Order: sequence, then C-alpha cells, then structure tokens
Amino acid sequence: MPAVRLRAVLTVAVAAGSGFACHRSSPPAPVTSDPAPDANDPALPPGSPAYSAPLCSHDQLLGGLEPTHTNTRFEHALLRETVLKQTDTGVRPQQSQTLASVGLACQTVTDVPACARLLASTVATTSLFAGSNPLQVRYLVLQSGANVRPIATRSQLLTLLGAIDTPGEARLLAATLGVQPLCGDDSVRSIDGGYRVITKRSQAQCTNQYDGVIVDVVRGQPTIVNTVDLRDRTLACTTAPTP
Repeated sequence: MPAVRLRAVLTVAVAAGSGFACHRSSPPAPVTSDPAPDANDPALPPGSPAYSAPLCSHDQLLGGLEPTHTNTRFEHALLRETVLKQTDTGVRPQQSQTLASVGLACQTVTDVPACARLLASTVATTSLFAGSNPLQVRYLVLQSGANVRPIATRSQLLTLLGAIDTPGEARLLAATLGVQPLCGDDSVRSIDGGYRVITKRSQAQCTNQYDGVIVDVVRGQPTIVNTVDLRDRTLACTTAPTP
C-alpha cells in the first residue's frame, strides 16, 4: 500500500477512536446515604423502633404527677375508672375501681376513717381521658388534708399541673386525647416550646391493632401531628365488647 494512503487510513482510525472516547458515558456518581431524619419532623415510618417501646402502665402514667412538682399541692392521687348506667334522670355511677395511686392517703387528717370514706365515694361522670365508651370514664381523684376532689377535665388538669415541664407531665396530658403513651427511653422528646410524645391508639374496628400517633405538647396544649397505620396483618381482629 502506498505510504500516503496508509497514512490516511491511520489518521481516520485514530480520529474514529477519539470520537468514541469523547462520547463514552461518565462513570456513575458515588452513592450517598440518605440524609439523617430531621428531629423536628413528626413523621415516623411504621417500622420505626420508636413504636416497639412498651405502653406505659397505669402506675407509670400516674407517676408523671409528682406531688412536689405540681402547681397545686396534694398528698394522694388516684387514677379511677367508673362504669356509668344510663337512667331516666341521667347517668349514674355503678361501680368504680382504682387503677393506680401515688402519694400517701389521709396522712395529715385527724379523722382517717372519714377521709378514707370520702376518697372511696368521690366519683366523676365525665372522663378526663377521651374514649370510645361514654359509659366508662377515667379521671383523677386528689386528696389534700380533708379536701378530696375529682380532676375530670383537661382544664382542671392544667390548673393542677401548671407549666408542663417534665416528660411525665407531657405523657399525662397527651393521654387526655385518648392515646396510650409509650414508655421507652426515647418516647418523649424535647422540642421547641414543649415535648413530642410517641403514643399508640387502638383502631376502632380491631382493638388489638394500633395506629402510631405523635402528639406535640406545646405550651400546655396537646395536638396530634401525625398518625401512621401499624396494623399487623398476621393477627386476627379482636373487636371491642358492645357497651
């Protein structure tokens, strides 16, 4: 092959190779991890470990009511449940049970039996904690000296607590929305102006299935800010008994 023609062929081949190199795709960008969740974001996915914490017991919930820390001092407090009966003249208490207590009862009174009788007979017909059964109410009973009174509304509870400045108080106030606070190490988190409380709530159709509910307690007001479906589809549905 003549030298001139060979040089031309080589020139075309080199040019073609250079063009291929120019159009080669760039290497993929390195994979980066997802950004860390925002601490102020109320959304927690259904599989979040936060929802695996145990529900607070009645004693743990009432433990948020510290006699030396409340706005109104008291010696003894009860978490009481009362079953009501509808009559022609309105609802009437049928039977009551004490679910939890804190403090020592009737320690500073001269007539202890009278104080004990008053504690046992003090009931309410409205519920401090929202629920699906209007004939089953839960509330607090406070005793200070010879004075015994029920706490059956959120405004009464706020008057008792004053500023909400402990995780236990935030849990107790969140529970008035009808949710069940969790008692894990990270179930109450500080946020601007208050606390974020991680809770669960039984679903209306199946009482053994739950929604995860995030409640913000800010300046004394509990507000549901997020709800997720936590249904376990491997469980058979358990329905609530008819009132």
